[in-house]
Amino acid sequence: MQHKLSENIKKYRKEMNLTQSDLAEAFGITEGAVSKWESGNTVPDISLLMDLADFFDISVDTLLGYSISSKNIDDIISKMKNLLDEGKYDEAVSVAEKALVRYPGNFKILYKCAHTYGTALRQSNAKEYCKKAIELYENSIRYLYQNTDPEINEFVIKMEIAHVKFWDDIDKALADFEALNYMGVSDVQIARILMRKGKTDEALDKYTRTMVRALIHDLDMAAGMFIALISTGKNKAFVEASELMEWYLAIIDATSNGKISYLTKMKTVVLAFKAMSLSCSKNYGIMRQCLDEALALAKEFDKKPSNDFNGKIKFWHASEDFSTSVYDEIGCSAVDGIDNLFDEMMGKATPDAVVKKMKEAREYWDSIKHNE
Repeated sequence: MQHKLSENIKKYRKEMNLTQSDLAEAFGITEGAVSKWESGNTVPDISLLMDLADFFDISVDTLLGYSISSKNIDDIISKMKNLLDEGKYDEAVSVAEKALVRYPGNFKILYKCAHTYGTALRQSNAKEYCKKAIELYENSIRYLYQNTDPEINEFVIKMEIAHVKFWDDIDKALADFEALNYMGVSDVQIARILMRKGKTDEALDKYTRTMVRALIHDLDMAAGMFIALISTGKNKAFVEASELMEWYLAIIDATSNGKISYLTKMKTVVLAFKAMSLSCSKNYGIMRQCLDEALALAKEFDKKPSNDFNGKIKFWHASEDFSTSVYDEIGCSAVDGIDNLFDEMMGKATPDAVVKKMKEAREYWDSIKHNE
């Protein structure tokens, strides 16, 4: 390795038309130090290797002369994961240490080794693991251009760093989470830290905000999955779609305090969805019950429409400045909203065979709506 390193330092220096003196000046070292590197008498410090690689615009592995095998790297990562799963944290760290010596400029190694140290930290509370995990995560950002995993980006890595800091310095962790709190993504972590700092009211505010966002997010998820299931045209999927709506109805009922709120409108939508799936399954009796309940709730909502949750649901502990107004695309009126929902579900995006199966639900809805 040393022979290759000395050759490569000389090679890439010359490719940049630099003298040994120029390179020495760029790194604040003596010309003699560069000469010793290139002659193979000494090697740069590992931290300087990364700077040299960046300077030459190559990876550390290339600078060291490694021919990287993705299989070797994947094997190392798999070994670390297996050891962590088995609770052999010290052994996993040992594998990480060796991997970092061999592949100091490889993104996957840096990122996964950082994860290994971070996981070991949670079990041993060793401060040196905390420092090492943060260092590796920060270094991995420098090599992010090598990353091929679409789920990993700089934001994700910075969140990982904040999680590691939680085990060492909660004030620094809090500052990081607050800086990364895009659309409330860090609210739970912030609340957890606030609890440790004895700020219960502030923590409850954050937990309430998270709960409200979860209610809306879960409805979006459930509605999307419902449509996907229904669109398959399979009987098993119709049953599953109905069960999915029952699951969300249970969440609504457990959260409602009986007051009219946007949660009421959400329930009318879920009942309508459930009725559609029951129509597809030819379970017309329960289908009618769902639509009867949906209409009654929709009319109650439309008497006093509400687009928020403020103080109108259980577990509400948010501060007064938290606005929860929600605006959807199905319309202000809950009754009209169900009409629009049927129009959309029975439109061009839904297979004709499924539309025919939902026809019974639509006809029953129209009949009870007009009879009122």
